[in-house]
Amino acid sequence: MTTRVVSALCVVALLQVQWAGLLRGDGLIAEAQAAGFISNSMVVLVVPANTKEATKAAALERLLSFQSRRLEQVRSYNLSPIPGQEEETQAEKLVEEALRALLLRTPKRATERLAAAKKLLDKQPAAGGPRLWARLFKALGLVALSRNQLVPARDMLLRSLTLFPRQAEEEYVAYGARSLELFKAVLKVRESAPTGDLQIGDKAAGAEVWLDGVARGAAPLKLEEVPAGDHRLMLRRSGFDAVRQFVKVLPGQTVTVDAALAPASFQRDLLSGRKVLAANFNQPSVIEDRIRELRNELGTDQILVVRASFPKDQTQLKGYFLGSDGAFKKVKVALVRDQTYMDKAAEFMAATSGAKLTADASKRPLDQRKSVVVASKERASTASSYIDPNAPLFEEAKTDEDPLTGKWYFWAGVGGGVVAIGLVAWLLASGTEDVSAGATGKVKINLHKASGN
Repeated sequence: MTTRVVSALCVVALLQVQWAGLLRGDGLIAEAQAAGFISNSMVVLVVPANTKEATKAAALERLLSFQSRRLEQVRSYNLSPIPGQEEETQAEKLVEEALRALLLRTPKRATERLAAAKKLLDKQPAAGGPRLWARLFKALGLVALSRNQLVPARDMLLRSLTLFPRQAEEEYVAYGARSLELFKAVLKVRESAPTGDLQIGDKAAGAEVWLDGVARGAAPLKLEEVPAGDHRLMLRRSGFDAVRQFVKVLPGQTVTVDAALAPASFQRDLLSGRKVLAANFNQPSVIEDRIRELRNELGTDQILVVRASFPKDQTQLKGYFLGSDGAFKKVKVALVRDQTYMDKAAEFMAATSGAKLTADASKRPLDQRKSVVVASKERASTASSYIDPNAPLFEEAKTDEDPLTGKWYFWAGVGGGVVAIGLVAWLLASGTEDVSAGATGKVKINLHKASGN
């Protein structure tokens, strides 16, 4: 009797553990969900038709690589790696949590998240683009404002606007009337801010210059009338590790940055691969083997190799694509150089790879939300503005969440519970039957041999 009761309780416990795993998203469900988010890396190479078009080919390669980031479940293989990607990903999550906490009027929680994010970014100075740092400074400014520290709040918000000028009033409404007033005041200060010049030296010759997330040309380069303050500078060149750092522009002065780029670990394979591709571009049977070799050397999943020509008002691409499934095909497209040029390039990338095209992330506001808590300006002026803590506050948050009763695993768990209860009842009932005192014996089980004896 006791043995059967213990067995029944063990069955129930095991079912409860499995059911709890379903609720948490562990086990098979988690594995299925993770499988749905597996992404493939993709590298884009543009082979110049001749040395005269090498500069245009390099610019086009950067354009196509940038547009490949818009492909769903495709990671752009960075030919100019940026250190600190792991720290950057962790910091992004912490800053988002801090902004959520500020919306829920819990500045203490926000302070904890921001301190952790700042520690990660300080550990790796190259981590974090202008958007991440702008969000961090915005959150720090709002925390200071909640403590009535007006000068630090103003300074942090000014740094945020310097890095990401395209912020709008709507992005401050949900944080309260004082936040909106501070934003308007800082916006006026920035409009009349002094400027200085920024000189990128010869050591980075050939590198692409990005300032606050905007491509400004190739080094050596002088940028004039840059708003004074801290800016996020990035220098990148194919085959070299990128340099990303803060640079402080001083009013009425020229600040010089003369940073050299170090070769990437794959630079030798990339250079030799480019030469082989250029020499065999018009021999499909030969170039397929070369492309497969280069893909293996770089460690990417997909590779697109094209040659471009630039007739009047057009960019004509012709080349080859090797997919993650091993399929090899020819590709061809003509892109009209008009206002739709960037989108057409992205559509070509999507059609080539078979991936879904997503919205251009570079055009997103700094603090976009789909939640209904984004109130009107009139609502923000009221003292009591209700914030729903369960509302999805950010663009990447889930929307239209289905109720638990609408999930298949909910009813599977219910069915399993019913079966478990029935099994326990049967075991308990069968355990009350009388057992003959003399009915004893031994049972021998051979696990290695099936026998009917």
